[in-house]
Amino acid sequence: MATQGPIGRVLYGLIQLSGSAAGPLLGGLRHYNVPPLSQMQGGVLVASNHQSFYDPVLIGMRLPRPICFLARDTLFEVPGFGAAIWSVGARPVRRGSVSPDAIRTVIGLLRSGEGLLMFPEGTRTPDGELGPFSPGAASVAIRCGVPVLPVCVEGAFRSWPRTRLLPRPSPMAVAFGEPISSGGQTADELTQRMRGEILRLRGILRERLAWRTR
Repeated sequence: MATQGPIGRVLYGLIQLSGSAAGPLLGGLRHYNVPPLSQMQGGVLVASNHQSFYDPVLIGMRLPRPICFLARDTLFEVPGFGAAIWSVGARPVRRGSVSPDAIRTVIGLLRSGEGLLMFPEGTRTPDGELGPFSPGAASVAIRCGVPVLPVCVEGAFRSWPRTRLLPRPSPMAVAFGEPISSGGQTADELTQRMRGEILRLRGILRERLAWRTR
């Protein structure tokens, strides 16, 4: 089941194109180990660290298929903007709470074959470091029997931390890990594997970005 309708697919494509074009203006943007379409078939949970409001666009702009993501419910109250993000696959969730409705939405998307982006930290990092992970994302992946694609975003915190109203140019990079099967392990075990892989990717990206931020 495709969440994006015809208008949503057009908007999603425009966002990808505009994001690519804006990369140099943002200070430079690179993607590493972008997964092929064969790794994105059927339901897949994309799990990423959370550095800024940029993150869904930075991750989605190079993936070979559209993905859905969760967004704070108050964003859908903004006239025009709420309808636009809904059309490209955003679904509302109340900040600081995991409601039964949100869980049903997530499970429904994954079981219907969608790709879904989740941030196990639950909120944007306050200091650029990787925070603790909630086991909720892993639990959903196990329940739905879908693989997890770990992703790391680096540099976006420097560009647009939660303390800044507007972003500033800064080099950014996104690295995709190898898919992790959700079978045969507990939610805590899968959460540890996800976090460990994202930490590994972060180390690689920090080395590659170091010379560009001096």
